[in-house]
Amino acid sequence: MESLLTDRTAVVYGAGSVGGAVAKAFVREGARVFVAGRGEAALKQLAHDVEGEGGSLVTARVDALDREAVDGFLDSVVERTGGLDISFCATSTRRPGGEQGAALGELSFEDFSLPIIDFTKAQFTTANAAAARMLPRERGVIMMMTAAPARVPFPYTAGFGPAWAAVEAFARTLAAELGPQGVRVLCLHSAGSPDAARTTLATDRPELPARMAGWQDRSAARNLLGRWPSLADVGNMAAFMASDLAAVSTGTAADLTGGMVGP
Repeated sequence: MESLLTDRTAVVYGAGSVGGAVAKAFVREGARVFVAGRGEAALKQLAHDVEGEGGSLVTARVDALDREAVDGFLDSVVERTGGLDISFCATSTRRPGGEQGAALGELSFEDFSLPIIDFTKAQFTTANAAAARMLPRERGVIMMMTAAPARVPFPYTAGFGPAWAAVEAFARTLAAELGPQGVRVLCLHSAGSPDAARTTLATDRPELPARMAGWQDRSAARNLLGRWPSLADVGNMAAFMASDLAAVSTGTAADLTGGMVGP
């Protein structure tokens, strides 16, 4: 059986847990994969891991918040491969402030808005740069990553819930604009993977363990399957949604929450 993404060119922004899992799935399904990230160590580790599994990908240091850098990166990809078929952005904020675990009343507006600004800017920048290269060919798939607090009320998630909700709204609007020209826009909507590194927690707060326990209890009560998506699950869903098997899916979010977000 032919792989899902044979002869497709895919770019992935973010070499962390989610971006790495998606990049590995794209490689496994036959795509030519280019991974952009800010951390050289993470990029090198990902390339090493993929080579150890018998695959290969190309890495580049790129800030997804910088449109000029993103354009230069995509120009090099298109020059090398002839086009761009898939764009997946899994970046998150790395600036201090606004971490999950803080109550809204404990935050300044600047800290509250930090993830909203960073998430939406990264998705806006990478998606529009990808669209500019997909529209002339009248095909392509743009994918974004969001999480359960975009739709389910969770306390102590700071500005992250509003940030993910904004990304989903942006994706729907972009899908409406690009769909008639053959470009699909989707989100992967996850409840969080237990094997992923947590990098946005306010670890200096003594109340954090109790608040995390509350998250876990609330999540477990809503999960219809009784298990959380592994990173492999996320990668598999990304590969499927990027493939022709999902050719009529756009303007929506693929559910990876065990049903906890509802219909």
